Amino acid sequence: MKHKIAILVVICLLWSIALAATKPDPTALVGQVGDREYNYKKFNDGFKAYLQYYGGGKVLTKQDSIKLNNQYWEELVGIYVYDQAIKAGKIKVTDAELEAEIKKNIPSEVKQIKDFQTNGKFDNAKYLQALKDHPEFKKELMNYARDLYSYNKLIKTIKNEVKANPDSVKNAWMHQNNYASAKIICFDYNKLTNINVTDEEAREYYEAHKEEFKRENGRRFLFVRFTGALSKSEDMEKIAQDNKTLSTTLFNRAKEVGLKRAAKEMNLPLEESPYFNPQDQIIPLIGRAPDLIAFAFNNPVGSIPDIFYAPTGDIFVLELNSEIPEYYIDFEIKKQEMIIRANRTKRMFTMDNYVQEFMKRETPETYLEAAARDSIAIVEVDKLLADSDIRTIGKIPALNEAILNTPLGSFTPLIENEKRWYLAYVTNRQLPDLTIWEKDKQNIIAAAEKKMQEDHLNQWYIEQRQKVKIIDNRKDFYELYIPLKL
Repeated sequence: MKHKIAILVVICLLWSIALAATKPDPTALVGQVGDREYNYKKFNDGFKAYLQYYGGGKVLTKQDSIKLNNQYWEELVGIYVYDQAIKAGKIKVTDAELEAEIKKNIPSEVKQIKDFQTNGKFDNAKYLQALKDHPEFKKELMNYARDLYSYNKLIKTIKNEVKANPDSVKNAWMHQNNYASAKIICFDYNKLTNINVTDEEAREYYEAHKEEFKRENGRRFLFVRFTGALSKSEDMEKIAQDNKTLSTTLFNRAKEVGLKRAAKEMNLPLEESPYFNPQDQIIPLIGRAPDLIAFAFNNPVGSIPDIFYAPTGDIFVLELNSEIPEYYIDFEIKKQEMIIRANRTKRMFTMDNYVQEFMKRETPETYLEAAARDSIAIVEVDKLLADSDIRTIGKIPALNEAILNTPLGSFTPLIENEKRWYLAYVTNRQLPDLTIWEKDKQNIIAAAEKKMQEDHLNQWYIEQRQKVKIIDNRKDFYELYIPLKL
């Protein structure tokens, strides 16, 4: 029995040690805002009171607690930002203002004082008499109200730095109430994926644009490639070792007699890189090799650089074998680029011809039917404004303007933008009703000013917050996010 009791005591002792070990150090720094430090005790005590106040006695979820923790922290930051602004003289608060404040906005706790009640209800006359008869009581209330009144005055002052211009608000309202809905026929050459150039057409395109690929001061390498592999199998490791031995032998012999003769003696195939210039980072057929490029432009023809080990596992033994004052990048290097560009040009040309034929052949009564028949995309847009982005199309001011200037039930003129063509049929048209403006303009202007002032306050706060030194270590003491369940 004594043995069991001893074990129980040890278990309890270990448990208490574990609890002590997991409990945060009260002096540990949870955060710092400017020159205000919050150790664990100070922050946690404040956070508990905050939870109690905003939790209203109900059981809080983990998500609620996280939200309130972040909210409490941001309020601490906000208080510091506001205090700094007040300290810098952004506003001044007089005793006369505070006296007026405590008479106008009476704290709820004060209303509960029985000395200020008559028949169980707050009696304002008794309260005002108490302020008159007891200066110390008035002074305490003024000090109590000072912070909140100062913050409210600061916020109001900042908001009042901007005022809504009635003409600007009217213009914005007119803009928001001037819209249309439409069906837009989109003649987009990118959709002509069945139109492609032949290799011969790609070469013709290259020849027509050959001057784009003219370069000066070219170099090229003669080289022998020993093909490697990234695999770690035994066979691959043997091949890699053999390549290393063989390439070293070739390299040493090439240093004596030149790469061309050395490769011939060892019966190894030679390759030649296309020309490259000092601005290049990649040598065609070899890969990214800035060190080799630097070597090529700092050494004479016939020089042999160190063996080059490519990231792919290939090994290269090279010799600088040619230099040229000017050259053209080979077609084969630019072939894929030429195919893409030539395809684009051919598709543009094809679509341009189709659109012109479409406009000759069809009438406004048949535009939509013909477009659907020929699988031309038709995009529907609702409440299009002058500056709207249209889904899948983007913002095209000329198209938007044409739609807004076209009567209901009519087609716009043909609109061209970056070699794409558009025809829009207007299905709905809304114009601003000035009688509504005249009736509601005061409310509209007030709402616009309210938003302007809120945006101005938010921007001011963001700018001031960025100036504050903030250290946030809360994640070391509190769970601040809920992991996603996959």
